[in-house]
Amino acid sequence: MSAIPKEAANETTLFGESPDFSETHATLKTTHTSELVIALCGPIGSPLHEVAAAIEAAVTQKYGYQCKIIRLSDFISKHFDKVGGDKSIPKAPKVARVEALIKSGDEMRNSFGASVLADLAVAEIRVDRQKNGKDDGGERFVSRRICHIIDSIKNQAELDLLREVYREVLYVFGVFSPTSAREANMKAADFPRAKIHALMEQDAKGSALYGQTVGDTFPQSDFFLRMDTNSQTGLTIKVERYLDLILGARIATPTKEESAMYAAASAASSSACLSRQVGAAVTDFSGEVLAVGWNDVPKAFGGLYQTDRENDPHGTKDLRCYNKDGGKCFNDEEKHLLAEALIESMGHDIVPAAKMEEAVQKILTDKKLQGLIEFSRAIHAEMHAILNALKLGGNKVQGGSIFVTTYPCHGCARHIVASGIHNVYYIEPYRKSLATKLHGDAITESESEIGLVRLLPFEGVAPSRYLSIFQMRPNSRKLNGRRIAIVPGNAVPKMEKSLQSLPELEGMVVDKLVKRGLLPVQSTLERGNSDGPQAA
Repeated sequence: MSAIPKEAANETTLFGESPDFSETHATLKTTHTSELVIALCGPIGSPLHEVAAAIEAAVTQKYGYQCKIIRLSDFISKHFDKVGGDKSIPKAPKVARVEALIKSGDEMRNSFGASVLADLAVAEIRVDRQKNGKDDGGERFVSRRICHIIDSIKNQAELDLLREVYREVLYVFGVFSPTSAREANMKAADFPRAKIHALMEQDAKGSALYGQTVGDTFPQSDFFLRMDTNSQTGLTIKVERYLDLILGARIATPTKEESAMYAAASAASSSACLSRQVGAAVTDFSGEVLAVGWNDVPKAFGGLYQTDRENDPHGTKDLRCYNKDGGKCFNDEEKHLLAEALIESMGHDIVPAAKMEEAVQKILTDKKLQGLIEFSRAIHAEMHAILNALKLGGNKVQGGSIFVTTYPCHGCARHIVASGIHNVYYIEPYRKSLATKLHGDAITESESEIGLVRLLPFEGVAPSRYLSIFQMRPNSRKLNGRRIAIVPGNAVPKMEKSLQSLPELEGMVVDKLVKRGLLPVQSTLERGNSDGPQAA
């Protein structure tokens, strides 16, 4: 082995203090950008446009950013003819316009890819970068205080595409209004009553591949805004807090609700359930966490199976579903047996023997049967958390709250009611739950109804962003023993992103759009500048 040169050995030994390293680090820092991309996601009838306007006002007036709002629906109108439309999207009545946009949007995703509307948004950001994002010589991209607001994403592919391109620069705001408020908003816009629920269902759970699937995409937001009223003052306060957190503009700590939901999400990671991981946290009346729980298989004499490297190094005593009988979901197995029994009970006169398996599979695809959880071996996260809280906190559970990563099933709902808990906060909806249908006398989804147990969507920083938002960097809060005052107009994002990759990634998206005939060929020009960050 050849000897390491003295200079190299010295640089390796002193890597943390080397002037060369400091210079390299400083050079890399010059490629960082202050730009932001904020995407909105929310069910139809929620005040998405109002939230976009509030963000625009805050980033421009308080934080000194330029701001541009990109509406994905504009791309549908622009490319209407490419999916068989022989005339423009109707302007009125509004319900006709919305129906046409949804239909044409689905057709665009089917024809050009599920992320096509987000692709077009990326192309628009790239055009702005080409026109306004270079230095005076026009050779290098430079950092700008620019915020692009995308109003609004509707499916998983759009979210995945934006996160793949923008990563730390992207923040997703989930905007939610209760069903009653959304109905009122749509009625005020002259939507016929008969159309409202059909549009809500189509928006929440359209075609899995090409339709609007807001119900599945919304829970993956970075920040959640619950809009029970359209109060402009309240909206401004919420938006500015989130922007302060993104930009590190002030010292801010989590709310009790954010800490409780983070505890619930952390608990979910302990679950080995083959279907899904769910976590829950029970708090007392004052908001202090009493206990957490997760969904998994209970073991004899109390508690759940957990990984135990000390007493069970090979996992032979861990008899959760993934490790029992070759690894299988017992709930799915029992549902299959139930479907077979139902078909057999009909007799061969109704279902011929040759059609038995086809009929069984048909039953198993029924959404109601898919939602059947009666035969699961796992205790649910809510039940586990309540049991733990009662052991540790006793009557402190009375009047408290439970934070759950998923809307509770009707089985858990009745236990929650019986426990004395007053509020349930959730992130992911569970449309198969019959909680309010079966227990409408005890449960409500209205925030203003204080005489019943309230089921409310969570508002705050998402657990997935909790650490990156609230963890401080060393020596970032004080200098010479005094708090560092940050001027909002000079604040930079806590999560930094280099301009080195952004233009190139945007260019790859543009190339795809050009090949599909959605952008002119000249859009692919001005690619690849070897000096500094790549030109798009």
